[in-house]
Amino acid sequence: MCSTRLSPINIALLSCLSFSSVALAGDEQSKDSTLFIGDVIEVTGQSNGAKEVQLVGSVDVINRDQLQNEHVNVTVDLLTKIPGVYFSRFNQGIVSTDVAIRGFNAEGSMPHTKLLIDGIPSNLHVGLGEMDALFPMELESIEVVKGNQDARYGLHNLAGNINMRSRRDEAQEVELLLGSFNTYEAQGYFGDINERFSQHYFVGMRDTKGYRDHSDLQKHTFSAKWFYQPTDQTEVGVIARYFDYEADAPGYLTEEEAHLDATQSADYAKNDSGDKQTRHLSVHVDHTFNRQWQLSIKSYAQQFDRHRYIQYTASSVQQERLEKDRQYGAIATLSATLSPQWLFTMGLDYQAQDNTNERFATIVKQRQAQFRNWDFDYNNYGGFGQLQYRGERFLLSGGIRLDSFSGDLYDGLKQQSKTINDDGLIVQPKFNVLYELTDSLNLFANYGVSFQAPTGSKAYLGEQDPGYDFSKNYGYETGAKWQLFEWLNTRLSVWQQDAKDELTPKTDGSGGFDNIGETKRKGWDLAFSADINTQWSGFASYTRQEAKLIEPGEAKIAQKGNWLLGVPEFTATAGVIYRPVNKLKVAMYGHFQGDYYVSNVVQNKQYGDYKLVDLAINYDLGWGNAGLRVNNVFDSYSDYVYLVGSETIHSPTDGRSVDLSVSYRF
Repeated sequence: MCSTRLSPINIALLSCLSFSSVALAGDEQSKDSTLFIGDVIEVTGQSNGAKEVQLVGSVDVINRDQLQNEHVNVTVDLLTKIPGVYFSRFNQGIVSTDVAIRGFNAEGSMPHTKLLIDGIPSNLHVGLGEMDALFPMELESIEVVKGNQDARYGLHNLAGNINMRSRRDEAQEVELLLGSFNTYEAQGYFGDINERFSQHYFVGMRDTKGYRDHSDLQKHTFSAKWFYQPTDQTEVGVIARYFDYEADAPGYLTEEEAHLDATQSADYAKNDSGDKQTRHLSVHVDHTFNRQWQLSIKSYAQQFDRHRYIQYTASSVQQERLEKDRQYGAIATLSATLSPQWLFTMGLDYQAQDNTNERFATIVKQRQAQFRNWDFDYNNYGGFGQLQYRGERFLLSGGIRLDSFSGDLYDGLKQQSKTINDDGLIVQPKFNVLYELTDSLNLFANYGVSFQAPTGSKAYLGEQDPGYDFSKNYGYETGAKWQLFEWLNTRLSVWQQDAKDELTPKTDGSGGFDNIGETKRKGWDLAFSADINTQWSGFASYTRQEAKLIEPGEAKIAQKGNWLLGVPEFTATAGVIYRPVNKLKVAMYGHFQGDYYVSNVVQNKQYGDYKLVDLAINYDLGWGNAGLRVNNVFDSYSDYVYLVGSETIHSPTDGRSVDLSVSYRF
């Protein structure tokens, strides 16, 4: 809960209010379709920033009480409690895990989930989200929006978005951890709030030898946030962050090797390793003109560097890969409260990239030949407008988003220049409707159009690369949120997403794309959130989905009706939290996933299912917290599987581990 012990202009209150678009308290929860995992942030009043149209559909928020005592090698694992979210756990050094939703795969083959950290775009050029700079102690909340209905974002917002918000509260604490596989971790947060100025600092480090041989990992991060309120109507803030991550890669095993000894590394991968860095600086301005008009502006400059050595099989060649993403841009949102019922919002954003991408064939990290040398600009221009009506029991919003692109690529090996494929203005209508049938039952529906943005060299036009229309996705969702009891919220939704001329990257490393044709993704989600009494609470979810090739074209007619690779048939989560006494919390968490195919063509066998259970015990010492965490309690086997030629390669995931932690608040 946010403190209001100072004046109304207290920055502590403003920091709490910055989450008002997703965290509603009390009766407001019954008027939307959002489900909360963990404590709900209580909000009173309004922030100085622009108001946002209320999202309708599968929106989930996980708050600090479910984040602060987590300890993970990769930050994406903090999403395991979110309904309908699933992962590909490559476990290959700095490229470890990616996340997926709504029938897309997490192979990195198609960017489909927009990542934002404190409202700043944080996807790499290829679409992978880079969130590892955030440790659990620094996070305030994570919001996941699934579907096509969100007009705020265009690039990479194909099936939804993830918005991670860092802390801005007044607190001082440190935490130390010792765990399995020679794991050591330290986190520290300092937040100080005065009447018009606040400062917030975080430092974190983690060092582990890893479950598998040759999977050492070290990461370090530091962030600072300063916010100043020169008047009651204006707030200006600066966020700076530095992050460094180094890791060895254990390589892939045959299926027999993986089941025989999941902890071993591949002999051919003994020289595989990598490092990555993040440097970030952003400026945030919120201003209230009057009761009607509010403005928010964010500008940023950031750089993501990746350098790694990777070899996929014993017969393949080791590669050295260097990627530098230099990104900068600005986002402006203006809102107008036209009346108590009507809200209008509009926004403009400019996201620019100046990138290089190089690849070399190597032997024991010694360069033999270069086979990729790209230097390219990739610029996205976007804007949206939305109008929302909210009556006593009825909410309706409609809007439109427009996006376009510019940029050039120079291929240093071919000594050729290419211009980006610009399909003109990409028009994306969005609609949301919610009706409060009773005080405890809401019916909702949404519709939206989103687009697939190709990446790499084939996003540019040349003699061998003719122009093409961008592939669009048409998404529908309908459902109900029902507060069956005062302590139980339930949400059921049915969804579908259709696309024509869908593109997928070629697997030959060329950076090109194949058109796989017409696809259909559909499924249903059922999720629960329960706060039974002061002792018992919990959550659960189940998602059933399918993703199929509907019309691959005459040349690939044999693939018609096939499942798309890497998409599990179901995902499920469960959590039971018990507080026998006020200071003690005991929790069991389950994460479950069904099988998936490893090819769009070969569909004679499925892989990838798992059932993982974690135990967490935390005791409030008054001056801090003592924690015990057991991951994968039953030491269940699971692995990530990929098809190379006619053989599968396997990367086992972590077995049982035990962590002990203690924190001190001062």
